[in-house]
Amino acid sequence: MFKKMTMIIAAAALVIGLAACGSPNNQGAGTNQGTAPGQTTPPPAAVDAAAVYKQNCLVCHGANLEGQVGPNLQKVGATRTPEEISAVIHNGGNGMTAFKGVLSEDEISALVEWLSAKK
Repeated sequence: MFKKMTMIIAAAALVIGLAACGSPNNQGAGTNQGTAPGQTTPPPAAVDAAAVYKQNCLVCHGANLEGQVGPNLQKVGATRTPEEISAVIHNGGNGMTAFKGVLSEDEISALVEWLSAKK
């Protein structure tokens, strides 16, 4: 009887422990959890668009955006809207690889903003 009761208690403890680990803590949702009163949660680190460009685009578009296999991007912001730049990065085309699913949306947004400023 003692062995059976021990097994039941152990199983209950395991279930409770797993439930606590697997469920989100909704207490305080929408607040700065884990910070002292009056403190704010720091924003996520900003994406370095130039670093993303160097890692993913430089081979085809050149170190100075001058174009290599891909077109020159030095003044792309003067000829394309941010929406057009975003569509090309997301979907590729004319030999360019699509980066949707390869780069995060934050990385793509940073690239779009950075390239749109090139005028």
